[in-house]
Amino acid sequence: MLKSKLAKAISFSLKPQYLMMTLLATSTSVFSSEQDVNKGVTEDVQVTRVVGIKQTLTSNIAQSTMRSEADLSSVPRSVQVINSEVMEQQAASDLSDVVQNVSNVTEHNNFGGTRDLFKIRGFEANVYEDGTRVYGVAQDKAVIEDLESVEVVKGPESVLYGNMSPGGLINLISKRPTPIAQNQVKVTMDEHGKQRLSVDFSGPANDDGTVLYRLVGVFDDSESWRDASDSKQVFIAPSLSWLVTDDTTLTFSYKYNKEELPFDRGTLAVRNSSNTGWEFLDIDEKRLGTDFSRQEREVHKFGFDIDHDINDYWSMRFKARNYERKSSAERVHFYASSAASQASPYGFPMYFEDQYKKAFDGTINRYINGSEQSSNTQLYSWENNIEFYTGALEHRTIIGTDYTYYKEKEDQSASASWSKNDFAPYSKGVLRTPNTGSGVFDYYSDDPSQASHPNDMYDVRQTETELTEYSVFVQDLIEYNNWNFVLGARYDVFEAEYAETWDPTVQQGAQALGQTLKNTTSKSPKEKNISVQAGALYKLNRQVSLFGNFTDSYLPNQKFDSVANEWVEAQNGRQFEVGSKLSLLGHRLNFTATVYHTELKNVAYAGDITGSYDVYKQQSQGFELDGDYTITDDLTALFSYGYTDVEFIDAPDDISEPVNVPKNNASLWLTYQASHEWGIGSGVRYVGDRAGNRRLEYDYTLDAYTLIDAAIWYAPDFADNDLKLQLNVKNLFDEGYYTASSDSSQNAVYLGSPRTISLSAAYNF
Repeated sequence: MLKSKLAKAISFSLKPQYLMMTLLATSTSVFSSEQDVNKGVTEDVQVTRVVGIKQTLTSNIAQSTMRSEADLSSVPRSVQVINSEVMEQQAASDLSDVVQNVSNVTEHNNFGGTRDLFKIRGFEANVYEDGTRVYGVAQDKAVIEDLESVEVVKGPESVLYGNMSPGGLINLISKRPTPIAQNQVKVTMDEHGKQRLSVDFSGPANDDGTVLYRLVGVFDDSESWRDASDSKQVFIAPSLSWLVTDDTTLTFSYKYNKEELPFDRGTLAVRNSSNTGWEFLDIDEKRLGTDFSRQEREVHKFGFDIDHDINDYWSMRFKARNYERKSSAERVHFYASSAASQASPYGFPMYFEDQYKKAFDGTINRYINGSEQSSNTQLYSWENNIEFYTGALEHRTIIGTDYTYYKEKEDQSASASWSKNDFAPYSKGVLRTPNTGSGVFDYYSDDPSQASHPNDMYDVRQTETELTEYSVFVQDLIEYNNWNFVLGARYDVFEAEYAETWDPTVQQGAQALGQTLKNTTSKSPKEKNISVQAGALYKLNRQVSLFGNFTDSYLPNQKFDSVANEWVEAQNGRQFEVGSKLSLLGHRLNFTATVYHTELKNVAYAGDITGSYDVYKQQSQGFELDGDYTITDDLTALFSYGYTDVEFIDAPDDISEPVNVPKNNASLWLTYQASHEWGIGSGVRYVGDRAGNRRLEYDYTLDAYTLIDAAIWYAPDFADNDLKLQLNVKNLFDEGYYTASSDSSQNAVYLGSPRTISLSAAYNF
């Protein structure tokens, strides 16, 4: 019966007599010329070699665009894959180090350094783990040692993944058990106090190789260049694959992650002393928030997969995930509050935020928000991949259904003396706190690190959120001569329920002050949506393909406008994209070039009237180039360039432009393998100017920056090349820069890391 070339290659590579051939193909350079790849092998073996590229710098195989392995040269989409070798060469410590290699992907407000948040093509990115959405507070930071590769899909993928932003998605591909034993122990240290140990063990668990295992572990006890930045982490990820029959595989996975880390908002953008413009407080390693602003979290992730080939042309996968997360935090927020911004409306001083017309005099106010959070995510999916012919048309169709349930509970608390203005009257009038503004300090004369915890936290309220989404989808990849077409549609149903319960003591105290705090429960209307996409790719020849696509997206706003007394309609995005995929110079130079235009309706931000929302449009258009080049057999390059023009449309007069979106960004990473023992790498990253705040009056800009990185590695012969020592220098010339802003009236801005020298030693056995 019918099998695609890719399906044949995968089944071919699993036969024991060909496992070694696959591994050898994996170890060769991704940039091998077509002549090298084709020499003396059958067509099936050629494809097997492509599948084997998974361990090298780039890959033409990705999981995200078909929810299963797909050859990107046949798909009319812009997709980039960064594999583990790039992460290793660049000594990537977090996801931002990885996606810097991809055009038009930039850092966004990372919530005090505790989450992975990015923008793609000017819109907030969606982060997935092995094709499953990570919701709400469950979205933490990726563990790089657990990743086989990172896939970046540009533009909406609502047809396959449901509600999402139109910018695109970042899919984290986890390591899985391997049929050949491979073991590694690695130690990493840097000059600022990083101490990180990781292990990665994999191979067959029984003699006949029907049970495969993998164990990834990370143990970290580190400091960074910032004051009071000590962090701890224990991550353990075992997985087991059971090859029940030739047609059926069961995979069990579990991930445990426990972290203690600082919550650090960085520095502030403030008006200069003459009130003629903006400046950034030069704090270097000093923390404005205090040493005790921290967060702890513990995550358990359970996974179960069934892969079954029903026959030669129909395969099925069932996937189940259960994520449990708990966290506790006392987060210190801060903002400028100069004398001109202070008032006494209740008979005692209150420290309001400096507005855009207030010159900074050194006064900074801090307040504490405490929280105890827990969440549970349940995801189930059933996918069917079917291959068949209708006349001369070859179809690769995926039909499936998804179900997601997410529940989150948060107990919120506040400090009586380091009080937010919203609760200052309660702290003063009910709790009788002598000074509700004890968090105030003078930037020019005080040391914020000397502040001690006030030990006067009190419960405020509890919030609960429940989200439910279920859907059915179908997508068809059609091949006809030199043409490939993609057609897809998805039907989603989404609903949410929210509850807010105030602490009884706070309710009584507010009542005594003449305020009524009501407990509320609200349920969103059941939102129903149909997403579609269509695309075409034409192969001019073996070197050049042209493609275009239309895709749309939807994302529930989950916001109730109490002034208009209605729920804000869901966001709807639409993208048009055209481009070309080229493979030149004997397939040594490979790149994708695209031009795109994206529109998003119903972008909602809080309005000037409490409880109201302003709703308007956002538009983005630009150009991208991503690729790799084998300059010689030993010298390779990975490069990208992106241009983005993004703006709000029909927005209020006081709104300017989206934040953290540079018009230009670029990257280049060069590696030279001088011998089988020695190798070097060097790269440059450029990020252009970005708006720091979407409000027109807060017109500060995060300046452009250019960073140079370098690496050298050594795998000595005396250790049979199983030992690898590597030295990395990031930000070689110690440039000061800002990675992103928080886009709030508090004007917090995140700091980039200074020059950092790190050393790692990895032993494979």
